[in-house]
Amino acid sequence: MRSKPIVISFFLILAAYFYGMAAISFGDRYTFGGFIVIATIHLLFAYGIKTGRDLVVDVAPHIALLDFLFGLLWVLIGLSIPAVSLTLLSALALFILLDEEVRMELKS
Repeated sequence: MRSKPIVISFFLILAAYFYGMAAISFGDRYTFGGFIVIATIHLLFAYGIKTGRDLVVDVAPHIALLDFLFGLLWVLIGLSIPAVSLTLLSALALFILLDEEVRMELKS
């Protein structure tokens, strides 16, 4: 099973998602900055997983869990397509990242 491209794609898609949210909230200084920081973190995690950094691979499930929890909170506040897509995508990534064989493959 080749899971490395799937996990890298997850972080790249979420980075693009948060950069898009930053572009939408360009007028609000703090929201814009927050989305830029979150998107850059996801972009750095994609690069770290691509290069096989052990620390990044070990911390990646925690980032996916945070994405899932914030997506779930967003769904509870108001049901919308972006909230559901963030929740489902991060749940799928969390499911993949919790597998020990996948983490061993990502570290290589």
